[in-house]
Amino acid sequence: DQYLPVIHSAPGDYVRTNQTSIVDDSNVRLGGPWIVTFDDFVSDDEADRMISYGYEQGYERSLDVGSKNADGTYGDLESTGRTSENAWCQDDCYTDPKIYAIEQRIMEITDVPSLNHEYFQILRYEHNQFYEQHHDYIEFQNKRPCGPRILTFFLYLSDVEEGGGTKFNELDIVVTPKKGRALLWPSVLSDDPYAKDKLTDHEGLPVVRGEIIFLHFFL
Repeated sequence: DQYLPVIHSAPGDYVRTNQTSIVDDSNVRLGGPWIVTFDDFVSDDEADRMISYGYEQGYERSLDVGSKNADGTYGDLESTGRTSENAWCQDDCYTDPKIYAIEQRIMEITDVPSLNHEYFQILRYEHNQFYEQHHDYIEFQNKRPCGPRILTFFLYLSDVEEGGGTKFNELDIVVTPKKGRALLWPSVLSDDPYAKDKLTDHEGLPVVRGEIIFLHFFL
């Protein structure tokens, strides 16, 4: 209740058991995966600090996973379907007390330890930039010690004048960006963590006015 959770999608057997809770499930779509937002998950000060790290690290064109190399690794691919820019939170960024506090909060919400997540990725979408429909599940990770990504955690670090929403295409759900808002969803099925949940295909809608900066975090 601390972060004003809103349930946008939930499994078909979802039943609200605590009637005094401030969880907002008034518009929940049943029969899908969990998709939940948390308002005021980070303070303005924390969001601004993360944004500053993005500029300090320097933004570069976002890349997708490319083809397999001879040594079994995978290359990067610049895609016309993804026009955003990104920077990485590494080194000094992770030792910053404000960033550490965000990480601890995410671990508390998801119950996933820090050893089981990727680096924070800071993304910037400017006017007309977008990310077409895609999925965060990467199949070849099933054969690696890390295993597949099970959860995606978004943090909207800024407001945007118009556009820039996160759309779940198969569910017809659009989450509106708001500074400090967090968004959580699964990449895999609850009863089979190695199987892709096809209902969490999503896209970053084009920014119509302004820009948006957010944090992308895979667990």
